[in-house]
Amino acid sequence: MSLQIIATAIDGVRVELQPRIGNADGAVLHMLPGGTGNLDAPGGKILDVYAFTTRGKGNVRGGHYHPVLDELFFTFTGSALWVLSDVRPDSPTYRVTAGVIVGDVAPQETHGIPTYVLADGPLARLRVPHGVYHALVPLTDERVTTVALGSTPYDKEDYRYPTLDEVPGARELLGKFGIQKE
Repeated sequence: MSLQIIATAIDGVRVELQPRIGNADGAVLHMLPGGTGNLDAPGGKILDVYAFTTRGKGNVRGGHYHPVLDELFFTFTGSALWVLSDVRPDSPTYRVTAGVIVGDVAPQETHGIPTYVLADGPLARLRVPHGVYHALVPLTDERVTTVALGSTPYDKEDYRYPTLDEVPGARELLGKFGIQKE
């Protein structure tokens, strides 16, 4: 299977599916200390690597966007909903909020949201361009580990954190899965 690119409801956001090349798909990235100029990716060099783990159904993790930084997200364990919302005023999908489910298993009910099951299947990468809000929400109590690869160097100033109430439709999207956040 060659690389497949699947567009989502938000301009510039896409899921990339490619064959696995072995058990090192995740392990190598987890061992990187962060910040590497010798890792290639579609569209150019990867300059920074970030990894985080979260646990607990409905625990919203991330919840930010970058005015500049483009990222490729790799999800390796657990099942999670990515909440995505376009905050770019000049985008044709401005204020559109969508979801993508990525993980080891699909939830019993996906509510029509695009779902990518990774167990023994292809490696899925979620491409999120700058100006698109993204938050990871576990759909089970199992651990979710994600590695994000940045196409520009990490900068603490390059984060914006709108609340869920500032993200159109976010609460309704989470509500479909029985997740109610204060």
